[in-house]
Amino acid sequence: MIRLYLILLIFFLFLSGCAQQISPQTALYDDWKSQLSQQTNWQVEGKLAFISPDERQSANLNWQQQEQLNQLILTSFIGTRVLALTQNTNGAELEYDDHIYHDINASRLLARLTGFNIPMDSADNWLKGTVDDPSLQVDELGRAKNVTWHAPDGDQWQISYADYQQYAGFWLPKKLTLKHQDIKIKIQLYEWHFN
Repeated sequence: MIRLYLILLIFFLFLSGCAQQISPQTALYDDWKSQLSQQTNWQVEGKLAFISPDERQSANLNWQQQEQLNQLILTSFIGTRVLALTQNTNGAELEYDDHIYHDINASRLLARLTGFNIPMDSADNWLKGTVDDPSLQVDELGRAKNVTWHAPDGDQWQISYADYQQYAGFWLPKKLTLKHQDIKIKIQLYEWHFN
């Protein structure tokens, strides 16, 4: 009988311990959008699908930004690194196919060597959903829904935000789609981290 009580006690302690794992910041900030746009140190994990008329590719992504450093790492589903693209104020570096390449522009470097056209410049704004543009359409909660975004290199992207998750007092994109000419990029984001 004592053994049964001991098992039940451990079980309830385990459950109460699990309940304590909930994020302490569950309520939204009143000005969550402006506070989110000020977050310059973040990391997000998820999946990316690149679709063009010629090919379809998908990979796991780990995207992080630390102040002026922006890094995108793509891995296969078995964990093999496909590429690592790093951009800072000095330019861009791409580790791809056992070689290292350099350019001033990260998006151009990526497109030239892999055929992937991803708007790396200002990714901080469109990835977090804090784009500020006259074309921006928002939902009833003020979250970005659709926007025609102009990349610094002049490319025009249609960005649609399909789903959001609430984390650390912010609404953060969970599913988004980028379209440019005949290129479509689908991104699904799982875990956000802020420093």
